[in-house]
Amino acid sequence: MTSNVASPAETSRANQTKVWWVEALRWGALIVFVTLPVFAFFFRATAGRVVWTIVVAALPLFIVLVGYHRWRIICPLAFFAQIPVRLRRPGTRRARPWTEANYYFIAGGIFVFSLWLRLIATNGDGHAIAVFFILLAFFAMVIGAFYTGKTWCNYLCPVSFVEKIYTEPHGLRETENSQCQKCSACKKFCPDINEENGYWKEISLRSKRVIYFAFPGLVFAFYFYYYLQSGTWDYYFGGRWTNEQGLFRSALLPGHNAATAGFFFLPIVPRALAAALTLAAFAVVSFLFFSVCERPIESWLRRREGTTDSQRTRHVMFSIAGFTAFVIFYSFAGQPSLRKLTFIPAPQLVTIVVIITATIFLLRRLRRTPKDFAEETLARTIIKRWEWTDTKPPTDLREAFLIHTIRSRESANVIDIYQDSVREALANGFVTREEVHLLDHLRNQLKIKKSDHEKVMASLADEERALLSDKSKQLSGEKRLQLATYSRALGKYLEKVLAADGNPDDRFIVRLRSEYAVTRKEHMAVLDELLGGDSGLAARLAEALRTIERAEFTIKALELSPSPTHDFLADILRRRHEQAVDSLMRGLSFSLPDEKTITLRLAFASFDQAFRESIIEQFREILSPTIAEKLITAYHETVRVESSMPTLTDMLAARCQSVDPYVRAVALFALGDRLAANDRMLEVMSKDEHEVVRETAFYLQQRAGQRLGGPANHMIVEKMIALRGAPIFSTLAPEGLAELARASIEEAFPPGAQICPEGSTGEEVFILLSGEIEALGKDGAEQIIESKERTGGFIGELAVLDPEARSAEMRAGKFGARVLRLDGGAFRDAVEAEPSIASHVIRTLAQRLRRRPKE
Repeated sequence: MTSNVASPAETSRANQTKVWWVEALRWGALIVFVTLPVFAFFFRATAGRVVWTIVVAALPLFIVLVGYHRWRIICPLAFFAQIPVRLRRPGTRRARPWTEANYYFIAGGIFVFSLWLRLIATNGDGHAIAVFFILLAFFAMVIGAFYTGKTWCNYLCPVSFVEKIYTEPHGLRETENSQCQKCSACKKFCPDINEENGYWKEISLRSKRVIYFAFPGLVFAFYFYYYLQSGTWDYYFGGRWTNEQGLFRSALLPGHNAATAGFFFLPIVPRALAAALTLAAFAVVSFLFFSVCERPIESWLRRREGTTDSQRTRHVMFSIAGFTAFVIFYSFAGQPSLRKLTFIPAPQLVTIVVIITATIFLLRRLRRTPKDFAEETLARTIIKRWEWTDTKPPTDLREAFLIHTIRSRESANVIDIYQDSVREALANGFVTREEVHLLDHLRNQLKIKKSDHEKVMASLADEERALLSDKSKQLSGEKRLQLATYSRALGKYLEKVLAADGNPDDRFIVRLRSEYAVTRKEHMAVLDELLGGDSGLAARLAEALRTIERAEFTIKALELSPSPTHDFLADILRRRHEQAVDSLMRGLSFSLPDEKTITLRLAFASFDQAFRESIIEQFREILSPTIAEKLITAYHETVRVESSMPTLTDMLAARCQSVDPYVRAVALFALGDRLAANDRMLEVMSKDEHEVVRETAFYLQQRAGQRLGGPANHMIVEKMIALRGAPIFSTLAPEGLAELARASIEEAFPPGAQICPEGSTGEEVFILLSGEIEALGKDGAEQIIESKERTGGFIGELAVLDPEARSAEMRAGKFGARVLRLDGGAFRDAVEAEPSIASHVIRTLAQRLRRRPKE
């Protein structure tokens, strides 16, 4: 249950103590909030001006300048909502799924109600203002007493979405997270853990779109109503509305004069109805306006950026809506008081500050993309694992110094650090697998080859598959943080109990569970892990066992129908089989004596089903009950499923669901050869996260439509199969073959056609797929054939490895030649990475020297 998710919280709390003014402002804001109702009650006539034109008017600019997370720490209403937690009486209820999906409507509705209440009651009456603030604080405290965590802040507070619309996806300055010390996982995609993650994950919510698009209209409607009610702007800018005692008594009655009118042009309409109609009408108009603008904005983005999606368009629209609302707000907010400062041009100065701030934020915000967020998230995780104590990690996430330092150290752990970083980012829910595949910029800086990246992603896919069989491990980032912080608190308590040789206090544990909102089942899982439980390990081992059985059944079926494609798929599955056996034995080695480990390895490496089954049945005697039951169940379920597949076609279709992208791609290609890849399967596979699978599905769709042979330059899978057919590359891993395939082009030469002239220099190696290539030399004035290369042979490697002129002319034989033209740089990389290729090159050169005629 432990997780690195918790480390940002520790960093956050450490930095909060360093930024002393945040804590000072927190207590200062609380004092101001508590003082306001008292001030409003005793200074009834001036309360409206102080509260609405000074304190509240300054709030949005203050939030933007100090940052979202710092405001979440400072906010007085958050303090009142957390009072039950401080009293050790926290709420335990959770927001319902409907609330999760529609909480913007809830917070937006309370916000609109508050605006309406201002217009009909609390604008200029000190007593009404005092009651309003007291009820708001009381309501926040009641929610904290019944609901867990920051339910008030996240779902109900009328300021919550205002904070977001003015600061998302992140503020003008980087601020540390404001997550709770005792996380109860009260919200999915918690903004206090990571505001930007919550923004991108929720950007498609219908409720968010409605409220964000309607918000600029609401802001304008609120101020425009002052004019609609009085018929003059002097009513608002002069500040007469800040001192209207007992306004609520006439707000629900038909108006009869300028003071009680709902509309200046229709005074009989009650003020309460007129205000509600104004707010609703302008909110609808604003929503419709931004909705209509979405389509042209999307078209403009597509022309400007070449490609776009609904998420990018929505982000731009939210940014424009936030900018518009901010500028509208400060065109009115605070003006009644600012215009009284006649000795300085206060309104103009504030307008300049607001416009500059809003413009800077808009420009910074418009450039932001989900890919930037994913890349920086991964970079932060890499920096967190900085292992060189003599060099400080860089603060600029995009700084090339990070890459230079890592590469200059030539650390063998770069791939491990990258894999751990990707694993943590995926587990926390901040980055998706699709986004990780798109982070070419970061991988290029780290000099991580595409093949290494694919190995990392395949390994992580294996881990994810293991988690699928254990529902208790499928946790969101918020849930992981909750259980991790609870685990630390419970661990510290258990350490004290064990050190004192005492007994646990059940009442303390119940109280601790209540504070962290942890269920009894979750508590038992955490306790099991703290005391050495192995349920997570059991899930991983069970998935390794499933992989072994799937591979064995499929390999046996493929061997009955040999072909280059089937041989290649069988080879990939054997590699997965070996990796799974190693993984399984590493896990079991902690629980077994050495002699049992040897026997088990022999059983799993063997393709003798009866032998392996007899060993598996012994698990109950030699392993813990949890692991033994999971492994035995996984074995029998997999055998039953694989045995139920009557044909090789069924098995190939099943392998299209493998976590290994090359298994998926080659299995799909094999199905295509058998004309068994249906349209539905191809449609699904064409959206696969891996480019080789997508490309295979695309070409098969194209061929199915044409009912002809494939395009001249074959797909990567075909090239990989062809390359593997050459003895020099027969031992190369799929990732290496894929790199070579991407760097190669297929060509056909008619009989006698020159492939490369003698004396030329070249940066290419030619792999002979079919036909024959003749090497020509001279015997005096006569041209003779010195040697021939047949299918599987290669030429041109010497010119690539040693940049000298080619020693002989090469031409296609009497039946022509079909070759793969391979980039020289890719070939040199393969030689350096795979010793067997270098050995094969040396062996081939030696054979050619022996065949060459003696002088």
